[in-house]
Amino acid sequence: MSQSYIDLSLLEELRDAGDYDKLGTMIPPDWSSLPEFDEEAIGIRILASEISARGARLDEMEAALAPYLEDVNKVPFGVAPRVLLAAGAFYYRRGEAAEGLRLASLAKTIAAAREDELIRGEAVQLEGQIYWALEKWSEAAAAFEVAISIYSSQARAYRLGISYLCLGSVLNRMGKVEEARTTLERAIKILLKSQDEYSLAVARVNVAIVLNTVGEHEMALKYLQFAEEKFEQMGHQQYTYVTLNTIGATLVWLKEYDRADTCISRALEVGIKARSTEIASSYEVRARMHMARREWAKAEKMLSTAVEIADQANSHTQRAEVRRTLGRLYLAQEREEDAANTLWSALDLAQDLDASLLELELKALLAQAICVSNPVGACKLLAEIEATLGARQLPELRREIQAARRRINSLDQEHFFILSDIKIPLLAEAKISLLKWLWARALHKARGNAREAASILGVTPTYIRKLTKVIPRDLLRPGRKRSRRVKS
Repeated sequence: MSQSYIDLSLLEELRDAGDYDKLGTMIPPDWSSLPEFDEEAIGIRILASEISARGARLDEMEAALAPYLEDVNKVPFGVAPRVLLAAGAFYYRRGEAAEGLRLASLAKTIAAAREDELIRGEAVQLEGQIYWALEKWSEAAAAFEVAISIYSSQARAYRLGISYLCLGSVLNRMGKVEEARTTLERAIKILLKSQDEYSLAVARVNVAIVLNTVGEHEMALKYLQFAEEKFEQMGHQQYTYVTLNTIGATLVWLKEYDRADTCISRALEVGIKARSTEIASSYEVRARMHMARREWAKAEKMLSTAVEIADQANSHTQRAEVRRTLGRLYLAQEREEDAANTLWSALDLAQDLDASLLELELKALLAQAICVSNPVGACKLLAEIEATLGARQLPELRREIQAARRRINSLDQEHFFILSDIKIPLLAEAKISLLKWLWARALHKARGNAREAASILGVTPTYIRKLTKVIPRDLLRPGRKRSRRVKS
């Protein structure tokens, strides 16, 4: 094939600018008849495979790469790293992550030996994507950070935007939602200058997921509706499913349950056609909708199906999230023991994933489940959550913490007898400790007003006078300063 027939360097420029639509129109229609191991033919086949991958057309991707998947040893050494990368991407998309990772690492090694920084950056990027698929998020984030460093030094803006997109998405999975939002917004800013509408729509979906986490559901819905329209136009079923499912979850938060139900039905229809491995998520979202409507039996049926599908998919994330919602359902039904068992199982999965925000949410739910049987453990969990959370603005998690506090406050007074001492030798000392605790709690609720505190405890002022004889005076001081008299 002569250079006059097709300018391969121009195709590479379009690829590096993210203009895959134009790239697709410029690839010669007879590319499959070109000599398979000619370097220019290899370049065109790899580009054809990338275009097919973006449309989730795995069969076409395999057809383009078939000669090299069967015998990579015949590939000229100069283009070997690029071929290994393409093959690695194919195996990754086909669900053979281990083989994909092996080929990506081999491509990175060869590229480093040849001092080919262009290929090395893309190899590191692919490693990150495979780690992401394997739910090894710390490794994925580290790889994307390296890719960002490489692309920044090369001034490859489009590739840089893709790396920021991937990093932001992984940070969100890790529970670092504030960092994720900043990173994803940076990705969108960069990708707006490219010609890649597909990646821009993906970035908007991921930003919307973050916005839902921080309680900005209206803004999330706008991002999602724009992205859903793009994916529908492109005919990309997998991301159409993900977007519809996320819209359904957003509508549940917005309490638009009829719209949510319709959207979830559409998502399931598309997801089944696309053979999505994330179908469990749709049943989990629908269960949340039924729970909001207090339709407990329907919610439990949805979650039973979701648990089964998530276990078959062997996705730790889906298994943990479905069990989280199941635990929340058991709490609503006052089945605390079932809730605790389910939530402990989900917590183990979240800790293995290093999903910090999901872990905090599960601990807040666990505090509610064990507060009757183990009030000391429940209080310790809440203290740990609040210390970790700090001033972060996460309304959904804050609501779970408040719910846990309400459950503890609703218990009988004897449940508040939580001793800080390891051992109290005498019964008399235990009684005094209990009196101190009850009075201090009532005084705190009454904001330092002793008369109101007595009313809260349901005792008389005479009892309070007796109480002061066994409790140090400093514990009885009002929590607010007395207002000074204004001199006339």
